[in-house]
Amino acid sequence: MDILSLRLFLRIAELSGVTAAAQDLSLSPASASARLVKLEETIGVRLFNRTTRAVSLTTDDEAFLPYAQEMIATLETGLSAVKGGDAKAEGILRITMPGSFVRMYIIPTLAEFHARHPRVSLDLRLSDAVLDVVEGAYDLIIRNAPLVDSSLIERKLASDRRILVASPDYLERYGEPTTPDDLANHQCVCLAGATKWAFENGQTVSVPRSFVIKDGEALRKMVEQGLGIGIKSLWNASDSLKAGRLVEIMVEFPLTTNTAIWLLYPSRRIMAPKVHAMIDFLIEQFQPVPPWED
Repeated sequence: MDILSLRLFLRIAELSGVTAAAQDLSLSPASASARLVKLEETIGVRLFNRTTRAVSLTTDDEAFLPYAQEMIATLETGLSAVKGGDAKAEGILRITMPGSFVRMYIIPTLAEFHARHPRVSLDLRLSDAVLDVVEGAYDLIIRNAPLVDSSLIERKLASDRRILVASPDYLERYGEPTTPDDLANHQCVCLAGATKWAFENGQTVSVPRSFVIKDGEALRKMVEQGLGIGIKSLWNASDSLKAGRLVEIMVEFPLTTNTAIWLLYPSRRIMAPKVHAMIDFLIEQFQPVPPWED
């Protein structure tokens, strides 16, 4: 099983065609087809369903895909060890990260990253679920969550301060609460399963479930429209606060926050240059002061 055949397999899976993958790797279609047949014979399973127009993944192909991606990533890591400081960041960098945070703070920086590292291709998966870095063959995970025990290397990208917010219209109509106990007399917009709000003074309040929703972006929109008081991350509410659509309230009663923005990546002795390049770039963007606190 040679490296070029593995790269061919990955490109066929990505491009859904043998000819396109062959051109991408500077192979003739006949040579690519022969390599694919040989790879299937070596593995002992049929990897693609072929028609006259396209190829598609078989169930066996889907099972083998993350392991092939991991083997190529391991090879790139080994090459970087041999090349030392001369190794260039290149190849496909697969990252999974939360949608709202990425749209607001990561996507606007990617043109700059690409200008610095034009040989790195990005495969971005936006999800708020905690996806498996090995099964998904991800090189890097960005998560907005509490820190949990993990076999992954964890690096804090930024703090995630949570605040109480309301719209100016809501405060004009209903007044501003001054203590946690006052929240019982107000409308509150809550994330599903998060109707107990904890404060740094040790107090926990069960707030009225005036509105409950599972989506954080939708919650912010509802609060902006005056439907009630809500909890938001400062990074998510920053633009709304600056524009006057939201107002931070009860500043003297800060909320307990056990989350942060984390970078997670596999525990490898030597990191592939493409992963190292992205981590360094993100640290530069968010430290020492993240953009929402400028």
